[in-house]
Amino acid sequence: MNRYECLEMLAPKVTDEPIITNLGGVAREWHQLRPQGNLYQTYLGHATSLALGLALALPHRRVLSLDGDGSMLFALTVLPVIARQDPPNLIAIIFDNEAYEATGGLPTLTSGGTDLAGMARAAGIRSARLVREPPEFREAIDEAFRAKEVSFIVAKVDIATRKAPYPTNFGIENKLQFLRYIEKVENIQLLKPPRKMLPQDKLVKIK
Repeated sequence: MNRYECLEMLAPKVTDEPIITNLGGVAREWHQLRPQGNLYQTYLGHATSLALGLALALPHRRVLSLDGDGSMLFALTVLPVIARQDPPNLIAIIFDNEAYEATGGLPTLTSGGTDLAGMARAAGIRSARLVREPPEFREAIDEAFRAKEVSFIVAKVDIATRKAPYPTNFGIENKLQFLRYIEKVENIQLLKPPRKMLPQDKLVKIK
């Protein structure tokens, strides 16, 4: 199964949902499909954990995590936490290509039989499923967008061959853009100036 084709199936269903990804190819491919301010890219092992926190903070808004197998293996302790919290507005999609694609394709443990969906079910996540074919993926995301409980989907995909360009916004710029997006859709203020500006004589002059 091709990851980009999966994202093409997912894209029409997304409206104003915040999306958290890792820094791998999925972030570049999603940005190519939907270059909006609702995407936040984080480091290996953080995507689903951050999405869980955001889903708990914004219980009225659906939150998506687009993660990878290597990243998920770095953060397996989040699985029982997801099960305990069971936020109905969280959809976690793990694209499992059985490799650390961003670093040259070294195999992950899922290439040797580790079952992330099975681990999620064992941790207590009831709606955890493994899909291998496009129709299964479409059915899984359709059910996830209707579900009243957390959805955990592991999609077996090939190593990507599409070379999507890197987003022009990354790092601090991506963080600020994402925070401004949350401010807009939630009608709240997150970014504020410092409480007290430094006196003029304390400012460092750049030569």
